[in-house]
Amino acid sequence: MKRKVLILMVIFLIASSIIGCASKVAEPTQTIDEQQSAQSATDPQAAQAASDQQPVIKETLTIATHGEPQTLDPYAHSNELGFYVTHQIYENLIKVDEEGNYIPWLAKTWTQEDELTFVFELRDDVYFHDGSKFTAEDVAFSLALASTSSFTTNLFGPIDPEGFVILDDYKIEVHLKAPSAPLLAALATTQRGMVSKNYYETASQEDIARKPMGTGPMVFQDWVVGDRIVLKANDNYWGSPLAYKSFVSRFIPEASSRAIELETGGVDIAMNLAPADWERIDNNPDTVLISGNTQGTVFLTFNNSIEPFNDINVRRGLAHALNYDALVQVAWSGQATVADTFYAPAIFGHKKLGPFEYNIEKSKEYMALAGYQDGFTFTFNTYESSRNQKFAETVQAMWAEAGYTCNIEMTDVAQFTTMNNDGKLNVSLLTTTAVIPDPAAALLIFPTSRTISVRHMDKHVDELLDKGLTTYDQAEREKIYGELQEYLWEKLYVVPVAFPMEAYASTKNIINLPFYPSTFPDFTLINFLEP
Repeated sequence: MKRKVLILMVIFLIASSIIGCASKVAEPTQTIDEQQSAQSATDPQAAQAASDQQPVIKETLTIATHGEPQTLDPYAHSNELGFYVTHQIYENLIKVDEEGNYIPWLAKTWTQEDELTFVFELRDDVYFHDGSKFTAEDVAFSLALASTSSFTTNLFGPIDPEGFVILDDYKIEVHLKAPSAPLLAALATTQRGMVSKNYYETASQEDIARKPMGTGPMVFQDWVVGDRIVLKANDNYWGSPLAYKSFVSRFIPEASSRAIELETGGVDIAMNLAPADWERIDNNPDTVLISGNTQGTVFLTFNNSIEPFNDINVRRGLAHALNYDALVQVAWSGQATVADTFYAPAIFGHKKLGPFEYNIEKSKEYMALAGYQDGFTFTFNTYESSRNQKFAETVQAMWAEAGYTCNIEMTDVAQFTTMNNDGKLNVSLLTTTAVIPDPAAALLIFPTSRTISVRHMDKHVDELLDKGLTTYDQAEREKIYGELQEYLWEKLYVVPVAFPMEAYASTKNIINLPFYPSTFPDFTLINFLEP
């Protein structure tokens, strides 16, 4: 039953040693069991309340997010702003239990016939929100989308849509073009899901983006531009109902405002909190801070397809002019570590190569080689948030010290995402967070098929990515990803800056909301106690 699927995705989405804590800021992270024990030990009254009270149904769960999503099409973006909403609308073939085992969801059973063939038998009692039945045709269509979308080919690229065999309405044989080491893990991620073939083929692109329609426990109701997205309970849901009847995602760009809304009761959960607010929220008896290490990496990105950023000497010159320790202290208030490679230590195959050296003299030498011994002027693009503004102003000052003039251009999240996808950013700050602890997910920005602004067009990167994705032997995969990290460090298409911690917070009456290193909480699993 739904309520018993406690924290399904969390155990899977982490390396077991990196689960976060709902405890004091920057303390060592804990497992979920340790987290619950620690909460009981430090707050006996809360522990007694949790044991005595039965969960209650809440009319509305309201969250505060840092911006408005560009789209709610799960195969047209890779931004958490959309996933906060869509994981309640779309569902997966399989999920993962608290022991890390794959369990049935929309698929009742599955078998792996060989390294290239999987057979899925589906539930026959699942309906889309428009009343149409969920069938094997929808699975084939969804997996074909996943295999071709530039946002999902890093995990689903080996799927062969031409090889699908629909055995009957509720049974499908899925074929791969090549082995896929993380395939089942990818199928279990809450960030993607099964969509309706008929809806995608008949609805307008605008409706697909702004009026999502899946099989999940919540149904899209309204999108008030610039303000909120509203979902309501799916009365015809095949599974158990959620602990709330409606869901509201409010767009509040300023982190301090999100914190205040939580503390004053305007929202139940506040996402993406500024480190400056962590301690206050943690000390507030009415709120719970939920923090930990993430599976994310913050990059300084260059548009490698345009001048002068297509010159490696310019990229090296700008990179050596930055003091990364100072950046972490200023932009993340110390709640991050300086990055030493292209993905976080919790992810398989992490290879320490840095951090990158802060050396102004070396920076000027590289700029002279590029013909910019007298400096140059360029634009740094980012979207509106207090952290991004701090980062932008700090790198602007550091580059000015080295003789380079940086103009900051700030936009809203939607415009930034559009510019990013269209390759119109020059130099920018980009955070990627792996949905599973696998390099194939962590290195999402590097395939040349992606339409984002890195645009390095280096086919050797694709070759190594494909080789890592299609190799089942883990020792061999580790070698491949080690070679790829070394190659990316040499080419410096992007500069890894930091491995950030993250925090979100809830009111004290919410339970079953641990820290997710993917930073995408599964809100369908939470329960409420009486305030």
